[in-house]
Amino acid sequence: MKKTLKGLRNLEELFTEQGMAGLDYLSMSIGYDGKAYFLFSSKIPDRIDGMFVNTVANAEYTALVVTPSWESGELKKVERINFGRHVMNFRFLRPVPDGSFLLLGSRCMYSKKNGPEKNAVFIDREGNVLRAFTFGDGIADCIVRDDGLIITSYFDEGVLGNYGWDDPIGSCGLCGWTTDGRNIWRCERDILDCYAMNIDADGNLWYYYYTDFQLVRTDFRTETEYDPMVEGASCFAVAGQGRFLIMDGGYNDPDSFYVSKINGGQIEDTEPLEFVGEDGTAVPAIPQVFNGAKAIVLTGDGDISFADFSEMG
Repeated sequence: MKKTLKGLRNLEELFTEQGMAGLDYLSMSIGYDGKAYFLFSSKIPDRIDGMFVNTVANAEYTALVVTPSWESGELKKVERINFGRHVMNFRFLRPVPDGSFLLLGSRCMYSKKNGPEKNAVFIDREGNVLRAFTFGDGIADCIVRDDGLIITSYFDEGVLGNYGWDDPIGSCGLCGWTTDGRNIWRCERDILDCYAMNIDADGNLWYYYYTDFQLVRTDFRTETEYDPMVEGASCFAVAGQGRFLIMDGGYNDPDSFYVSKINGGQIEDTEPLEFVGEDGTAVPAIPQVFNGAKAIVLTGDGDISFADFSEMG
């Protein structure tokens, strides 16, 4: 399958034009609102003993918010938001439907003296803290749905326990939260590391995990399991109203993506996903992040494109 990349724009040049030079780039994501969010910090703290990620940064955080046309690739609006100085070493930025923003730290320490650090901080546009909670250590990814449900996935240290945690919040591999910090859902599978997750057009959660390498769809009441026949994938989307799976090649082919048909309970008819420019020539490119069927794609030349796979098939 071929996908045309439209509106290619050099990412580093975009950052420079928006005054982000000198800041440390942390992460990119696509919000429930279809905007792209790029998070920056004034500094990345030194690792503890040169090895472990520090949970404290005391850094200034800044976001670049891009409103793209998912049809033409045009950048309709680019906005810089300064969130001010915060203590935690944040990794993720997600918009929340109530108008706030979630700054989330991947690592979170627990001590018997002070209890857990609060690594889930909700702020307004000026960076004022509205509320703060603990979502646990070892957070691999975060999704905020358009109804406000927050889903966090965990990698092995968050599942098995580190940073002082004897009973880690992430021991289940996946958690669901309300915007007031209540844990309302916990996955019941034996997950050691949630490698990837996404949602579909109906808001169902799909997740892929170690060690079984199964792909699971859940509406948080029932589950359906699929075998993608890939070990070690790290990024995927379910597109075309649930009829297609887009997934990277896993351990053996991490820089390639493939499209498969979802037929009932089976995944079949896998073919390579190829990107081309608007002139039809091949473009080496890799989707960096998905939200639903929307993706931010990065080319080998450092250009980005905003690609929507919703209408596949």
